[in-house]
Amino acid sequence: RGTTGTAPLPAAPAFAARIAGDAKVTPARPFTLAGIAPIDRARALQCLTAAIYYEAASESDEGERAVAQVVLNRVRHPAFPASVCGVVYQGVGAAGGGCQFSFACDGASARIPSRQGWARAARIAAAALNGSVYAPVGLATHYHTFAVTPAWNRTLVMTDAVGAHFFHRWKGFWGTAAAFVQRYRGGELLPAGPVAVPGVAGAGA
Repeated sequence: RGTTGTAPLPAAPAFAARIAGDAKVTPARPFTLAGIAPIDRARALQCLTAAIYYEAASESDEGERAVAQVVLNRVRHPAFPASVCGVVYQGVGAAGGGCQFSFACDGASARIPSRQGWARAARIAAAALNGSVYAPVGLATHYHTFAVTPAWNRTLVMTDAVGAHFFHRWKGFWGTAAAFVQRYRGGELLPAGPVAVPGVAGAGA
């Protein structure tokens, strides 16, 4: 619990050798869903809200914004799916597990969220999807709580500590702004089965 997991990196492009990583924390570019179909906007909002709520409901607003930033950073990185729901639920149903966000596989999402907590997460998700950037975590694509030490964190660079989480980016080219060029694909899909949303009866896939 409390880690984003990891993912294999694609082959680096030829020009990557000319781009050196450094110790700077580079803010991500603003994310936007302008011009995207309403169904994709609604599903992206629901998936991002779920990730924020179940991963960081006990955190401050800053802690929730940091988690949202990691999700959107992943959407733009070629090592991950090119949609918000795809990133949040990557690995669900895979043989042997492999969920990138622990709540998606550990049963946490079966709990009905509190109205107040869900509303706060939804507000932060909506802001992130409309261009709000949480700059302190930079281009982080991974995080874990201070209660665990996953082996992969030794291969990464820590960008910030927010609340109970440590945030990391990849070393070298894959952790630079030049790597975050994946275009948002759309085609958002909610996970199969019931989806808990306070005050919405019968919400589902």
